[in-house]
Amino acid sequence: MSSGAYDDVPIFPSTLYPPSELTFASVLPSAHAVLEGLCASPEGWGPWSESRLLDFTPCFENAVLLTIPNLFLLAFGIPRLVGLLSTPSPSVPRGRIYQSKMLLGFLALLISIFDFAFVFVSGASQDGTRILAASLAVVAYGFALGLHEVEYFKARISSTVLLLFWMMLAVALSLKIRTDVLIGEDPVVVYSATFKLFLAVSMFILENVPKPENYYVSLDDDPNVSPEEHASIFSRISFHWMDALMKLGYRKDLDMDDLWNLRQIDSSRTNSDAFQHAWSSEMERKGPSLLRVLLRVYGPTFASAALFKFIFDILQFVQPQFLKMILQFAGSWDHPSEASPPQPLYRGVSIALLIFGGALIQTAVLHQYFHICLMTGMRLRAALVTAVYQKALRLSNKSRQGSTVGEIVNLMAVDSSRLMDNCQYLHILWSGPFQISLALYFLYDTLGPSIFVGVSIMLIMIPINAYLASKSRALNKVQMKNKDSRTKMMDELLNGIKVIKLYAWEKSFLKKIYEVRERELLTLRKMGYLSSAQSFTWSCTPFLVSLTSFWMYTIVSGQTLTSEKVFVALSLFNLLQFPLSVFPNVISATIDASVSFYRLYHFFTSEELDKTAVLHESMTVASAKPDHRNRLIVDNGTFRWDRPESSSTTETEAILSEINFSLDEGQLMAVVGRVGDGKSSLLSAILGEMYKDSGLVRVRGNVAYVPQNAWIMNATVRDNILFGNPYNPQFYKEVIAACGLKPDLEILTAGDLTEIGERGINLSGGQKQRISLARAVYSRADIYLLDDPLSAVDAHVGRHIFDHVVGPHGILKDKARLFVTHGIHFLPSANVVMMLSKGRILEMGTYAELMNKQGAMFNLMKEYGKRREDTKHEPKATLEANKGPEALAAARKESVPQVPVAPVAPVVVAEKAARPANAQLISKEESAKGSVSWEVYKTYAESCTWTTLGMYLVLAIIGQGLSVGQNVFLADWARSNDAKRGEGQSGNDDLLFRLGIYGALGALFSLTTVGQVIFVWVYCAIHSARKLHKEMLENVIALPQSFFDTTPLGRILNRFSKDQYTVDEVLPRSFQGYLRTLFVVLSVLLINSIGSPLFLAFVIPLGFLYLYFQRFYLSTSRELKRLDSSSRSPIYTHFQETLGGVTSIRAYSQETRFIHTNEDRLDFNQRAYYPSVSSNRWLAVRLECIGSLVVFSSALFSVLSVLVFGTVSASLVGLTLTYAMTVTQTLNWMVRQSCEIESNIVSVERIKEYIDVAREAPYEIPEHQPPASWPRHGAIEFKNYSTRYRPGLDLVLKNLSFNVRPKEKIGIVGRTGAGKSSLTLSLFRIIEASSGTIAIDGIDISAIGLFDLRSKITVIPQDPVLFSGTIRDNLDPFGQFSDDQIWRALESSSLSGHVASLEAKLMSPVLPGGENFSVGQRQLICLARALLRKSSILVLDEATAAIDVETDNTIQKTIRAEFSKCTILTIAHRINTVMDSDRIMVLDRGQIVEFDSPKTLLQNKKSVFYSLAREAGQAH
Repeated sequence: MSSGAYDDVPIFPSTLYPPSELTFASVLPSAHAVLEGLCASPEGWGPWSESRLLDFTPCFENAVLLTIPNLFLLAFGIPRLVGLLSTPSPSVPRGRIYQSKMLLGFLALLISIFDFAFVFVSGASQDGTRILAASLAVVAYGFALGLHEVEYFKARISSTVLLLFWMMLAVALSLKIRTDVLIGEDPVVVYSATFKLFLAVSMFILENVPKPENYYVSLDDDPNVSPEEHASIFSRISFHWMDALMKLGYRKDLDMDDLWNLRQIDSSRTNSDAFQHAWSSEMERKGPSLLRVLLRVYGPTFASAALFKFIFDILQFVQPQFLKMILQFAGSWDHPSEASPPQPLYRGVSIALLIFGGALIQTAVLHQYFHICLMTGMRLRAALVTAVYQKALRLSNKSRQGSTVGEIVNLMAVDSSRLMDNCQYLHILWSGPFQISLALYFLYDTLGPSIFVGVSIMLIMIPINAYLASKSRALNKVQMKNKDSRTKMMDELLNGIKVIKLYAWEKSFLKKIYEVRERELLTLRKMGYLSSAQSFTWSCTPFLVSLTSFWMYTIVSGQTLTSEKVFVALSLFNLLQFPLSVFPNVISATIDASVSFYRLYHFFTSEELDKTAVLHESMTVASAKPDHRNRLIVDNGTFRWDRPESSSTTETEAILSEINFSLDEGQLMAVVGRVGDGKSSLLSAILGEMYKDSGLVRVRGNVAYVPQNAWIMNATVRDNILFGNPYNPQFYKEVIAACGLKPDLEILTAGDLTEIGERGINLSGGQKQRISLARAVYSRADIYLLDDPLSAVDAHVGRHIFDHVVGPHGILKDKARLFVTHGIHFLPSANVVMMLSKGRILEMGTYAELMNKQGAMFNLMKEYGKRREDTKHEPKATLEANKGPEALAAARKESVPQVPVAPVAPVVVAEKAARPANAQLISKEESAKGSVSWEVYKTYAESCTWTTLGMYLVLAIIGQGLSVGQNVFLADWARSNDAKRGEGQSGNDDLLFRLGIYGALGALFSLTTVGQVIFVWVYCAIHSARKLHKEMLENVIALPQSFFDTTPLGRILNRFSKDQYTVDEVLPRSFQGYLRTLFVVLSVLLINSIGSPLFLAFVIPLGFLYLYFQRFYLSTSRELKRLDSSSRSPIYTHFQETLGGVTSIRAYSQETRFIHTNEDRLDFNQRAYYPSVSSNRWLAVRLECIGSLVVFSSALFSVLSVLVFGTVSASLVGLTLTYAMTVTQTLNWMVRQSCEIESNIVSVERIKEYIDVAREAPYEIPEHQPPASWPRHGAIEFKNYSTRYRPGLDLVLKNLSFNVRPKEKIGIVGRTGAGKSSLTLSLFRIIEASSGTIAIDGIDISAIGLFDLRSKITVIPQDPVLFSGTIRDNLDPFGQFSDDQIWRALESSSLSGHVASLEAKLMSPVLPGGENFSVGQRQLICLARALLRKSSILVLDEATAAIDVETDNTIQKTIRAEFSKCTILTIAHRINTVMDSDRIMVLDRGQIVEFDSPKTLLQNKKSVFYSLAREAGQAH
């Protein structure tokens, strides 16, 4: 043993030092006398025998080894038994397992009684330890027999207590039998112990045998339950319960049907209920805290992981002490002396075994810790995602405007995931300082006071790391805002993609998105440089600590650095490196999580709807009151959209004031007024969507609501109509017929089982409106709030719906109906007419009363009634007062014409539940199968640039070489000092030279680390992020409209959010981590192979075992990751869909159903996530066991080298073991990182998929660019033109041939599905020709670029779409026009007065979707756009449908005046709007059936146009 000022004190001398050095009695001197009285053996208490190698004394074995299992059983078995007795017992048959256990248990009890009696018979009663062991055995075996009985009938899984008891007993008996044989104990005792060993092993095996599942299955049990639910403790520790899935994933590509259901405790509903209950209680406190709620719900489970982490941390620092002892062993053979003779070989072997055992225990506790943390994180995410969803359903109008769809999606996708990820590292906050403290203690024990120089360096680094962490937090906050902005813009772009294409505004939107993206990349660059600074502190801190400590130890204290000192200190420095490097990162991650935490808290505490605004009464309560026929009462109501911030709010800010009316059962009340007068706001007030300043709103009965912008779900037609109600075939058919849907369902491919696309993408505006109305009618409500349900339907259909649904003889005639309308021709049929003006009731009474009064209503009817009374159609209602209830829906609605196909059957309503194959519209998101192709890796490498990757690899190799060189140099220094010490010389002759070289190598290594991070984050990451995002964005915006018709926007948005985030930040980290750990593992193998060639013989089989496990893991984990990714999109898609129709959902009281749908989709996703993270643990346990074998083999071969060579180098042993000890974690991280790469490279694969999707036609074709003045005349020619919406569908236009003369006004009419809108889409090449051509002014439009075509034609769409920005941005995104030109356009469109009243005028903000403008005002802005463009061709797609009669009259005059020299194509549902056209085109099923002047067509009473005009009252 070495001598010196800082000699080491052994940690566990009792287990490692020779028996003569320590006795059991010396450890417990106070109990010496008692212990001596109990022990009759001449060897005493030991514990080590002085006469036998590697053996304990009999007294120690009897009193300690055999007693521990028995005491364990009693200590833990009694509480277990009490718990089991209080549970119900299923009817379980007594099978062979039960009989075998009871027989063997009874035999064990008998043999223990025999042993107890034999103690006295054989005369050994003077040995107290034998009496103690025998008596405890009787009690324990008897108790075990009873516990087996109860466990069998009460528990379906193996008993943890009994498993551990029989295992510990078998180990203790094995040691006891060996000792008895060596000391020549009585054969009866040996045979008895051997028989008990046989029984213990048999019982252990039987307890591990799974019990028959059918014994315990009940009707309530989940047949697809997770095997973890019934796994034994050993299966849980080793994650053996994952084996079946890992093997299945290797044999086949997994799908969701292969995965187990979540456990009840992990389900979204369970976690949501627990969180909501705690949050509701917390909100009653003065200062609610989200942290307090999460600690209350998940704190106990999360805290239990701390026990495992504590054990792991302790065991980590036991290993360096074992290293010290094995170095002492090697030193005794390397330089033997009288003071330090060679130690016995068994000592070295025993130390190697202890290293191996400690490593195995570390593996077990570490991964239980991780499993608990990940499980808690998953539950936390479930609670937060469901809480965000539920909160979104309760948000007030003001809060909804403050949180856009993109921002709320980020709360679900990013913030909740960030908190979930943080769970697995949060314990480092206490564990890091604890590990640092242990490291410093043992370093002090090794190097003495010199360590405090290193401590001072660490203290200096604390404020530096704190500063870097604060900068990191600031950058992350900025980055989150950038991501929110980009996600918001992408959401808006995708929702308005059709309008963007029609206006050729792609460049403008790309410019806006690129500006935000560049800010995002600039922040990412700053984060990269900051990360390099953090990496520098990470790499140089341990090196500086070791350098200064060695310098202080050698120069100041004059000590010599021996192998024992160097490598123990080095291993401790390596252990110190982890908390020093991870702790700041965890602090930074925690700070980042706190940003997400605050965002969630701010969202959860945001304002909700005022529940007291509307008083709801059930029909039962209402029937007992005198005015029981009143269904709706509004008494002196004053309403506004936002809650007043202060008492200074003036009355003029109210949207509705002094509203007084009541609506009785069976009464129809019509509400009329101009754009912005408050009609839709009135319905919103009744629904409770507005803030009530004063008054009373009483609603008696259930409410059905038809919004002015129909909200349609991505589901079948039937599901949209049923809306969660039971299916009644007879009533359902009545509703279909009354709502005029029968002809529409006849032309749909699968009738009412046809899938409707996202936002009703494959339906016309009229079809969507009628389905929305059918939903309301089918709900059988008591009160109907109808916000102009006839807005988008043909004239004859409008009359049909009014007569059969809304009117006095309709299906709702006995219901209370509040009917908002601009269709003044319907007013005579109403019981009561209310006229609103500027938010007040101007007039109210019966139609006759108002006419006799000759007021505002009389004047309206006098001026416009005659003109419009026969149209039998109602223009589209408006969403006035700036912030209507369905504003968010309107922002997301993008009406796309129907995709008509030939009728397939006369039966409209499909009776069978099975959907035909052609009923599905939305494409299924297919995940790639098998290994990710090398083409994907090549794509990513090219996006990073090969040069940058090459330079990074060179730096990484040089860095690892410097790291190895530093340690090899240190080993050589220690070897030299060992030799000098053996010769009695001083080892500090070349001290400064040695320290200088060591310091230079360390400094260079730190610099290469900085270089690696900069190359990865600043060059590779940003270059690939920019390139892939740019290519994907430019390709997506250029995809054909059919792609957006069949792809949920949430799926596309997921590519730009989650997948792009992975490419931006996750993949660079994964590649860097993989290469770093790969080089470390290669270094370990190289060093150990040089140190002991025998190591290779042991490692090669381990390598095959490693590949065996990796093979299962990679294939299974890859598929699980893909399933996780593909099942995540539906969560966000459903959430976006919900936000679009939140007012309808609330109106129908369907919140609970939608919440459950959200929970089901989240569970579906987490069914893939949970086995995915569990597979990581499965692999880690196995790889770390391989790593433990590597460490064991390194230690063992170092010891066995003594047998082969007669000596062993202590410095070489220290070097090889130091490296080998790092391989356990490094090997695991290497495979984990390789799988992370393969899992995350899927994001590149998904991005590449969208980059490779075929685009629409070229945006610009320079060689075929038309003249700047084109089209000068506006002549249009269709020649044998046919088209379809997508390949595989029927033609929607068939062989059209016609000419439109310059400046001609063409009206296009036809019934629903005739192809009216399809014709205009063909003109813009939104859909391409299947055959034939279209020419404008003699130029074939298929030969020119889309920009040249679309930018030269103007369209005013039926559904007006505005984008966030300013009014000016929406009118002139390219900055082509002056303010004067814009004001003239606004004046011509009758909107200048409203814009002038706004504070910022043209720069006034426009919220996403134009939420702060009514639908009518949005339509006027679209008209102003057209006025600015002044193109030769104008397409009007029912452009004035959302405008009241007075404004419509003004607009029609403006169009005739401003576009008098333009060719105008007008699509009209109302015949009167095209009666003054030069010619009328009548379409039917995609073909022109008539094309002539209105006069000529009306003269032919057999013409289709005549029949349409007669239905509309324009012909007699």
